[in-house]
Amino acid sequence: MTAADPARRRAPSRCRVRPPVLALLLVAVGLTAARPLAAQARLTAGLEDGGKDFVLTLGPIDLPAGATHHQVMQPRAQEVTVPGAGWLRGYSVELVDGAGRPVPQMVLHHLNLILPDRRGLFSPIMLRVGAAGHETAPVKLPFLMGFKVKQGEKLLVTAMFSNEESKQAYQGVRLRVHMPFTAAGTWFPPMSVYPFYIDVMPPAGTHAYDLPPGKSEKSWDTHPAAAARLLGVGGHLHKYGTLLRFEDVTARKVLWEARPVLNAAGEVVGMPTGRFWWKGGVGVQPGHLYRLTAFYDNPTGHAIPEGAMGTLGGILVLSHGSHWPPLDVSDPEYRKDVAVTWAGMPVMPGMSMGPAPGPKVSPSTAPAKAAGKSPGMKPRGARK
Repeated sequence: MTAADPARRRAPSRCRVRPPVLALLLVAVGLTAARPLAAQARLTAGLEDGGKDFVLTLGPIDLPAGATHHQVMQPRAQEVTVPGAGWLRGYSVELVDGAGRPVPQMVLHHLNLILPDRRGLFSPIMLRVGAAGHETAPVKLPFLMGFKVKQGEKLLVTAMFSNEESKQAYQGVRLRVHMPFTAAGTWFPPMSVYPFYIDVMPPAGTHAYDLPPGKSEKSWDTHPAAAARLLGVGGHLHKYGTLLRFEDVTARKVLWEARPVLNAAGEVVGMPTGRFWWKGGVGVQPGHLYRLTAFYDNPTGHAIPEGAMGTLGGILVLSHGSHWPPLDVSDPEYRKDVAVTWAGMPVMPGMSMGPAPGPKVSPSTAPAKAAGKSPGMKPRGARK
């Protein structure tokens, strides 16, 4: 997104795929279980609009009518490098078919933009810089804010597609991700902010889970590695999702919660966001326990395999005197995250990536109040 030469458009560069071994209001989403991988889909990156727009292009991908994400040949995880130092200031997505005709964003199951050489604040996995789903609107940071990146830094991209709700097939689909960019050396540099990401599933591994019939909830507890102030948040739920809640368990205080906008079929068509920068942000402390909970109401009478997700993302600034935690490549959760992301499937039993058992989900009758403090970063099952 930054231009080494703002007056000159750089030609797209081919990404390279390495073996297994991204922003305001993220709608952070993760990987699901094993699925077919499309070797022909390729990721390219280039600077457009005089170096002010960093554009990623992924494709081609064929989407048969009515195809679930299991039936689509999905693109593999691929990597590009950031072409110059500067600040990323948001992102938006567009999809076109092989003839250049627009394709509905509903086919985008999820997109993840990841910096593999940095870690997150709430977990030691790779840093999620941005994410999008079919309901994600264009994201743009205020003019005075940006996420600072370095020239040559690796950017890892994963995506999944589905055409389950459509009777029309789309051939040769390409996903284009536009990221506004301010180059280093600008006369008025933006204030540096950081992305963050939390999931109701364990940080590394499969993030979709089976949705039981009726009302249910799933939670994950975690600590930030440094003191910070949240400036904005957004979330992601799947079909039949009813509420996403983020709370300070130690202080017994709900920091943010939102109910998704659903259509008549129960599909999520919009998700509210929270903006806190006008009041200086919402503080989070390493000594406090925080919980993210996703609530669902599945009326079908049967379980839906991989039918639910619950993620929170956004931007923050570090508190005075705080420092971003360093990456530890030997951390078992980091190693597992790398392996899962590059493989596009869960780590199977026997792999030496460290344990990360997923929490079980059981029915519940209503959203629960904040509970008392519990130690560590841990999954929580449903509460009745």
